[in-house]
Amino acid sequence: MKKFITIISLLFAFTINAQEITVIQFNAKWNSHNTNNNIERVKRAQYKFAYLENQSEALQKSIKAVPTVVIYKDGKPVKVFRGDLTMTLTIRLEEVQEVVDANLD
Repeated sequence: MKKFITIISLLFAFTINAQEITVIQFNAKWNSHNTNNNIERVKRAQYKFAYLENQSEALQKSIKAVPTVVIYKDGKPVKVFRGDLTMTLTIRLEEVQEVVDANLD
């Protein structure tokens, strides 16, 4: 019984402290050499990477340029960074971190 209560307490603690900010970088496989690898070092947010080709058709149509970084809070986008005509994303980690920090409650 003690183990059960301990496990439940730990799960509750992890749930309470769960990150609600997610940073997702989308890129195409053919453009993978232009992935911005610095963004994965973002703090206080969950980072994910996704190839556009592996996403739903609706999501693929919503991404207008690659790479694209979308910052979500509670599953809703709060900021989008898009690649330019050279198909690179010239944002710095500090810019992404600033948006993440501004959206933490």
